Formats: sequence, structure tokens, C-alpha cells
Amino acid sequence: MDFTKIAIIHLNQIGDLLFSLPLLKALRDTYPHAMIHSILKPNLKDLLNDSPYVDDIVLRAGTFADTWALLKTIRKHRYDLLISLSRSEECLALTAMSRASVKAGFAHFPWDFSLAVKETVEGHNSWSNNRKLLNRLNIKVSKNDYVGLLHFDTADPGLTLPQQYVVISPGASRRRQMKAWARDSFADLIILLMDRYQVTPVLIGGMDNHEYNENIIAAVRRKDTATERLILNLTEASLRSLSLVIKGAALFVGIDSGFMHIASSMDVPLVGLFGPTDPVYVGPHNTNSIVVREESLGCIPCYLKPCEHRECMGKLPVSTVFQACEQLLTKSSR
Repeated sequence: MDFTKIAIIHLNQIGDLLFSLPLLKALRDTYPHAMIHSILKPNLKDLLNDSPYVDDIVLRAGTFADTWALLKTIRKHRYDLLISLSRSEECLALTAMSRASVKAGFAHFPWDFSLAVKETVEGHNSWSNNRKLLNRLNIKVSKNDYVGLLHFDTADPGLTLPQQYVVISPGASRRRQMKAWARDSFADLIILLMDRYQVTPVLIGGMDNHEYNENIIAAVRRKDTATERLILNLTEASLRSLSLVIKGAALFVGIDSGFMHIASSMDVPLVGLFGPTDPVYVGPHNTNSIVVREESLGCIPCYLKPCEHRECMGKLPVSTVFQACEQLLTKSSR
């Protein structure tokens, strides 16, 4: 079928948006003359503003009035193909009432009743699931990862940065604290990196990570025996600026997060710290990366189930994480 008007309803997380980039590329490559719209939350707009795979961005805000206005916009376009990557009741209801000729997405009974093309989600939301949906639609996959698919028209983050720096992304969102590594562990790692490689640590995150990052910096100040050294906390920067900061880093170190996937998409050397989530589904896509996890536990991955001991992250040794950093920094300096 030749689709000329296509829309994708995206999930709400940064990593999930990155996992949709190969899907967007496949749609653009298969239907080069089609009008492609991305329907997404306002906080993700920075990641697709300069994308060659999208013609327009339609924002999905939070109020009932916003949702009603969005439905009217969707119905007005009468898309040939509407893909809902989200299984939320709201998104599947929008899909059902969209007037699109072909509706596709993932199973979520009974809200998926209108989907003509349907797939099941295996494990986490991930590129592998999006690929299955493309296969069900008989759309050829033209790239099997997201590396190189995140585009920005400028390379300048608009921030003053040191010449040689490493990006540290320690903070988990409030709903995903199971992913967090200890603040003292991050502080010890930062001191080792400063001592061994004379790099400036740049801590990033969302605004809700500001205090957490400041506590890590305070722990570094308390432990560091050297003269007070520069450490930056950039939690107040925009997503676009932080993405460009990541792009210029000598190394990225962080928990499984959207920022980790941004680093991976830009092929920045990275060390990803994994605990309850499964790197088989949501690990970094670039080859210049190392996943560190506690392999001895039989309870991982638990997919963020409530847990009292959190040993999967608590048992990750600083020495093991630092060895992974050394491996990548030595490789990049050759």
C-alpha cells in the first residue's frame, strides 16, 4: 500500500523516542514523498526539530482541552497510516477515533480493538518491538539501530565547556529510583577519573535531578584531597543543549536513561550501568559502549518491580565501572 499521509504517536520517554528513530527512517525511505507527522509530548520536541524523517511535529499536551484539540487535528488530516507506539488508553482512544485508513500499534486489550495491524510488546518498549511492528506492516527496515539518526542543525550547545570533559548522568526519575547508583559511588568514580585523566566532570539530568547532582558534587568535595577542581552541574540546560554537550564528551557514564541513549545515538564512548532493566532490549546501540551490571543475581532483570534490597545496583563496584571507563578512554586516545 502506498501511504501519502503518515502519523506516529510517540511514547513519552526520551529513550523510547530514540528507539523510534529507525522506524521513522524506514517510513521515510519507503515513502520518500509522504507527509510524516510525529505526535509527541512538548518536552521531546527538541529531539525531532531538525530531523529529516519528520515533516511536522504535533504536540500532545496534558489537559482534556489539549487532547480534544489534538483529536480534531488528527481527524482533520485523515492519515493513510496512523501508528501508535504508545499502549496508553488515551493514545489508543485517539487512534480509534482518528479516521485514519490504517491503524497500527501494540496490543492492549480492550483498547486495541480498532487496530488493523497489531503486535505484542516483548520485554521493555524497545526498537526490537518497533521492528516487529514494521515487519507486520511489510515496511522494510533500512537501519537496525538508532546510531547517527539524531540530527541537530547546529553543533554549538550555547554553553561554555572545558576542552576535555566527561559527562556523568547519575539521576533517575522519581518513578524509576530502582535504577539509581549510590551517590558516594559516583563521587568515588569522579575522583578516579579526575586523578587519572585530568578531565572535568559535567553532571547532567532533568531539573528533578539538580539536588541529587549537587549532593554528588558535595561528596566529591568532601572526599577529594586535591585542590578544589571544577565540576559542572548542567541540570538547568535545555534538552537540545544537553544533547550537544553529550556529543562533545570524551566519555559518557550513566545509568540506563534517555541521556544514555542520546549518547549512544551520537556514538559517544559510554559506560551504561544496568540493574533492574534488561540491556538485551534497552541497552545502548553503539559498539563503542560497555554495559556494567551485577551478573550474579538471579532476580535481574525484574523490569522495575518494587524491591527492598536493590542489590543489582548496590553491588556494582566502583572499580569495575572505572575499569570500563579506562578501557574506552584508552581506546579513544590511540
